[in-house]
Amino acid sequence: MAEMKTAATLKTIEELKQELGVSDVVFEGVKAANGWKSGRQVEEDAFKEACAAFLKAPVDGRVTDEEAKG
Repeated sequence: MAEMKTAATLKTIEELKQELGVSDVVFEGVKAANGWKSGRQVEEDAFKEACAAFLKAPVDGRVTDEEAKG
């Protein structure tokens, strides 16, 4: 049976930004790239993955072959 996400595992993206020391610029970029609004609640691992993906993405926004196949 699928495990449900409990309130204890979810934190707001603002809390995670503070806890993980994410800069304002990266935080705003991650929010924009994922369509997240202020107050969104996610798991810490999902937030870390979103930050890592944002930091690895091309600056000019181009889609690479690897991304297009995904």
